[in-house]
Parts: sequence; C-alpha cells; structure tokens
Amino acid sequence: MNIKSLLLGSAAALAVVSGAQAADAVVAAEPEPMEYVRVCDAYGTGYFYIPGTETCLKIGGLLRAEKYVEDAKGSKEYYEWHTRARIQIEAKNDSEWGTVYSWIRLQGDS
Repeated sequence: MNIKSLLLGSAAALAVVSGAQAADAVVAAEPEPMEYVRVCDAYGTGYFYIPGTETCLKIGGLLRAEKYVEDAKGSKEYYEWHTRARIQIEAKNDSEWGTVYSWIRLQGDS
C-alpha cells in the first residue's frame, strides 16, 4: 500500500507542479501598428508612397513573346522565337527646387 500511495502522491504532485507552470500569465508584446501603403495621386495614376517617406514610387513593365512559323513545301519547318521583358521604376519627390524625378528601366531581349 505504501508504494501505491507513493506513486499516486508523486503523480498528483507532478500534475500540480506542471499545472502551476501553465498558469503563469503569458505577457505578449503589443504589435507595432502597421503602416499601410498610401496612394500618391499628386503625380498621376499608379504611384504610391514609400512607407515612412514622402517619396512617390511607380513600378511598371511588360513581358512580350512572339513566335513566327513557316512551313514551305519540300523544306523543313522554320520558326523564330522572340521575347522581351522590361521593368521600369519611377520615383518622384518634392524639394525646395521643385520635383526631383528619377527612373530606371531594365530590359532584356532574346
């Protein structure tokens, strides 16, 4: 009976100790408020403010693919394949001397 009481007492003590640890309050840090992207309509459509600044940014581009196929009688099939990818980034910001405008365009052809 002593061993049975010892085992039951140990199990009860273990349950109480683990329950006491789980009862500790978890202090979660307050999340920082998110700054959502704002639309910048001062320079036209497609611009948005870079978060934390007064600079307006516009991102654009294109992707184009062409295929030309010709099958003449008595000859092998002839084809050409052309692709073009372009990305353009524009930034505008007001300064003491007027609007500062910068842009970059990257283009790849094959």
